Order: sequence, then C-alpha cells, then structure tokens
Amino acid sequence: MERKWVVAAFLDINEFRSWTSRAATAPEIKAKFIEDFYQVLQAYVLQHHGPWSKYEGDGILTVREFLPSERKERRSVVNFVLELRDLLRKAKKMLNDSEGPPDGVRIRIMDGYVYKLMVLDANDPDRKRLIPEYLEYCINTARGLLEINPEIPCLATGGLVKSLGKEGPAIFKARPLITPSCYPKGINREDIDGLHVLQF
Repeated sequence: MERKWVVAAFLDINEFRSWTSRAATAPEIKAKFIEDFYQVLQAYVLQHHGPWSKYEGDGILTVREFLPSERKERRSVVNFVLELRDLLRKAKKMLNDSEGPPDGVRIRIMDGYVYKLMVLDANDPDRKRLIPEYLEYCINTARGLLEINPEIPCLATGGLVKSLGKEGPAIFKARPLITPSCYPKGINREDIDGLHVLQF
C-alpha cells in the first residue's frame, strides 16, 4: 500500500433518477441519451491515459496522481483540471443536443492524500490482473460534494484552488461559494465553507 497525493473528480448527471422516472420521457429517448453520455465518458478515457477512472452509474470518478515535483510546479495540476473542464463541456453539449434531457451535468473536484492499493480485478476471468484502488476522505468527499448546490456545474475545494497556483484562479475565474445549499454528513464543514465555483 502506498500514500499518494491526488486530484479526484466526480462527474454525474443532475437529477438523473427523477429524469428516468418521468412518464413523459420515452424509453427510446432514455436509451439514446445514456448511450450518447457514455460515449462522451469513454472518449475521455481513451484520450487521457494518465488518470485512473471508474464508471459509476450515471457518472465517472477520475483520479490523477501527482509527484511532489508536479504538485510544486502546479502546471500539471492546472492541465488536469483543464482536461476535466473539456470533459464537462462536451457532456453539457451532448446534453443540450439531446431530446428531453435531464436537468444538467456537474463535476466536483478536490485534492488530498489517499491510500493506493493494488487489488484483484473482480472482472478478470483469470483472477490474475491487479488494478489500483484509491481509498480515503478525498475520494469519498468528491462524491459527497455532488449534493451541494447541484445547479452549479463545477465546485472545487479551497485546497484544490490553492494547488492551481497563481494562474489557476484566473484561468477558471474561481470565486468563493457564498452560500452552500447544505452540509452533507461525512464532509468537514471547513471544506464546504471553502468551496469555490470554477467557471467551466
């Protein structure tokens, strides 16, 4: 087991569950939307080999490790967040081009230290392949932040904004989130109060 500093992001569809239960949304519309959405996610995975990604229902968790030198230099962190911005924009465009789409798409980003384990791939028929698994507060929090102000496309923790260096806030037009809509259990209050809106 190793200790790694990462940036973790979770992207998903806002109000996907309620959208799928709408009687007005025909099954063929739902099927086409889901297929198109996953095409966007898979295109991101194919294009970017650095991050580790996991599909989770109507979203994707993506994690990128950074060496101490990369974290200090900061440009690599900025480039990764730019890739995430591109992913969100493509997902938003696909959604806007769809018939009767859900309410929106959003992403939440944070940084921190995690434990990295190499574990047996449960989908490997030979039960030999090992794949990475990341565990810690940072990973769980990226998911939990989806509950806060779901109408805002991108929220990032104050720590992540600081890790972007001097140029990051200007590139992403970062501004503090003045009023969080809620304080989900399991997330430190200071992380919620330090959230920033990134212009994605």
